[in-house]
Amino acid sequence: MTGALSGIKVVEVSVAMAAPFCGMMLADQGADVVKVERVGRGDDSRAWPPHFHGSMSHYFAAANRNKRSVAVDLKSPDGVEIVRRLAVDADVLIENYRVGALERAGLGFGELSRANPRLVYCSISGFGREGARREERANDLFMQAFSGSMSVTGHRGSGPVKMGPSIADIGAGLFASIGVLSALEARHRTGRGQHVDTSLLDGQLAILSYHLTSFFASGVVPGPQGSGAEFGVPYQAFPTGDDWLIIAVFNETMWQALCVGIGRKEWADDPRFSDLPTRIRHRDVLIEMLSEVLRTMPASHWETSLKASGIPCTRVNRIDQIVDDPQVRAMGMIADLDVDRLGPIRMAAPPIRFSDTPSSVHLPPPRLGQHTRDVVRSVGFSDDHIDRLAAGGVLGLDDFDATDSTTGQDL
Repeated sequence: MTGALSGIKVVEVSVAMAAPFCGMMLADQGADVVKVERVGRGDDSRAWPPHFHGSMSHYFAAANRNKRSVAVDLKSPDGVEIVRRLAVDADVLIENYRVGALERAGLGFGELSRANPRLVYCSISGFGREGARREERANDLFMQAFSGSMSVTGHRGSGPVKMGPSIADIGAGLFASIGVLSALEARHRTGRGQHVDTSLLDGQLAILSYHLTSFFASGVVPGPQGSGAEFGVPYQAFPTGDDWLIIAVFNETMWQALCVGIGRKEWADDPRFSDLPTRIRHRDVLIEMLSEVLRTMPASHWETSLKASGIPCTRVNRIDQIVDDPQVRAMGMIADLDVDRLGPIRMAAPPIRFSDTPSSVHLPPPRLGQHTRDVVRSVGFSDDHIDRLAAGGVLGLDDFDATDSTTGQDL
């Protein structure tokens, strides 16, 4: 069976995580994604340690399965012409170079859309394409700080805390993929492609939607809540006799059930805890009382009793625990791949399932320039011409020597 995007051709001119993650989401659904990389060192993330079997970066692998790699010098006229031909034959182009970089090379939306009016051209930048900061470099760590995300992460008094996942990069990549799919659907009606534009900052503000709305409504500046949330209690991690346990009570039925589940039925009638606003006002007292009870038994005991009462609760898993969890195994959430010349690797599987057009992991993350010859040949270059371009440094043919790890990207 073919994927939902089978037949869709995508050119991805990208580095790091945001645009590559967008491209991978499309590739998982069957799109033919050609990743354009620099000759010699490729995507910056190829150099970021650690590496599988000494050569494949974990970071690069996580966002680049199901793609073909072509290594091209975009500072050369021949390299630009190769990418232009790919774009003229494509449905989608995704890029996250600095604002203006591809335009200066002659590969902007205006130029390419004139040659291919059906092209959906997706740009992901740090700050967006307007405003004084539009051409500045930005990355995930930077944007977590700039956007305010760090100010609501961690514990009061802990200092700035970065979220574990690359939430700014991955968030922008996910929003970009929604934009691309929306533009493809619009093309069915209009026959025309369009420019899809998003940024790390756009994505972070969207992810902060609750915090922003709360601030606008109340004027109260949100701060870090640790593992909890200001809108609920008990709704956080608690210490038990041997581990941490998350309890997430968010309505009165659950509160009543929790009181029964921990053997404290009388708390349900305590005027300090009579409803959610009252419990929030007495948050510190309730957390202290609940922690004292939960410490008397191991986490497994509370998980069993509270789940039986319908309370969402779980121990805080480590990565090694969740990947071996029975639910993860049952749903096939981990993919096993074999990389030519390197051996087996494992990663998260595609996160969406379809009844008729299944997602798939059909190609491992590519070596740099692994598919250069086939891809460039497909847009009209002979093997002799390809060899001459490779000898002149315009093309890279399955060669890898990553020595730089800059986070911004110019041509």
